[in-house]
Amino acid sequence: MITLIELLRFTLTDSKGHSAPVKDLAIALLEDDYPPVTAVLFEDDGKLKKLDWDAVVEFNTRSKKIVADDLSAAAVVPDDDHDVLLRRDILDSLILDLLGRRTTRVCDVIMDDDDGVLRLKAADAGMAAMLRRVFRGHWTGPNPNNAFDWKYVEFLRGDPEAVRNGAGYRLRINRLPAGEIARLTDYVPYLHAAELLKLLPNEKAADVLEATNIERQVQVIEELSDKEAVDLLCLMSPDMAADLIAHSDVKLMRRYLNMMPEKCRRLVVELLKFPEDSVGGAMINDIVLLASDLTCEDAKQTLQEHLDDVRFTSVIFVVDDAESKRLKGTINLKDLLSADDSKTLENVMDPYVQTLGPFDNANDAAYRMVSGQLPAMAVIDKNGSVIGAMTVEAAIARLLPATSGIQRLKVFS
Repeated sequence: MITLIELLRFTLTDSKGHSAPVKDLAIALLEDDYPPVTAVLFEDDGKLKKLDWDAVVEFNTRSKKIVADDLSAAAVVPDDDHDVLLRRDILDSLILDLLGRRTTRVCDVIMDDDDGVLRLKAADAGMAAMLRRVFRGHWTGPNPNNAFDWKYVEFLRGDPEAVRNGAGYRLRINRLPAGEIARLTDYVPYLHAAELLKLLPNEKAADVLEATNIERQVQVIEELSDKEAVDLLCLMSPDMAADLIAHSDVKLMRRYLNMMPEKCRRLVVELLKFPEDSVGGAMINDIVLLASDLTCEDAKQTLQEHLDDVRFTSVIFVVDDAESKRLKGTINLKDLLSADDSKTLENVMDPYVQTLGPFDNANDAAYRMVSGQLPAMAVIDKNGSVIGAMTVEAAIARLLPATSGIQRLKVFS
């Protein structure tokens, strides 16, 4: 095994007597769990050139030489070259150890010769790697036991635009649950967090954004393009999207709202009307309302149609009709699914329900919900119409201290 710091002391030579110090190595980052080196970079006549690794005929660790047929065959590296380079891109980059759920900085990388192919095996972030850099390789060699196996590593550049350029990400971060990704973003600078978010599919990125604290949400959303930001906001729960927009710059807020599709904008604007410490400011208004005269069979079919575009479905709110939306009762999802299809919702619902007003104190409502072990409570206006619901998730988030690091628990939805 050999480290990059040691390799940067090697000399590149050819059979014609030309030589140049090694400046960097290019790798095919997405090709394998242990990506191969594809080219060696050196400087010639003031220009950075790249020689394909296939042109290397000898790799001698004793003499510290890399021998090629002809260095003149090397091409000048163009300005728009998107190769991932070990020294420029990976050394000192921030990496995510997906196995240990940790973040760290790369001090050195460990490589190994695999039947003539030099492969990246691990990232070294230990004290020995630091000393190796200080003494320019004149220190202890690599210790695989103190390194991060590259198979379980994703590295970040701190540049959200690098994702748009498609610059060699491995995308294994997608395999982690959204909550664990959100926890990792707490340990990295906000630019790295924005870069990480852009690596994810939009649906998971929205879940990750919801699970982070509001300060980090604001930092990250401002690093995205307007379209990227609006796409994520519309995939978030309306109450969470409203909180994020309310904490954003006023000009940015208006721009996001103007770009939103009509349904998404309507749900968010309705929530922005209420004070932050009120029930209306904590409720969700993306809920299922079903008429009391529906049969359970029709209700199940209607609910099936709502699953893709309604955020909260664990409790169904039964109303007199779709126009007035006056609350008559509730039924939880489990009871509805097991109910007799021939019965109406009015026959199976719980008519003894407690309600909240949109201007009630949110903390008082949260204590009331948690002490009563209620999954959700309907929020009704002065006419008795249902305008939303406060969920136990929102209640728990209200009662937790701000330093807990927990933004929203996914308990019932």
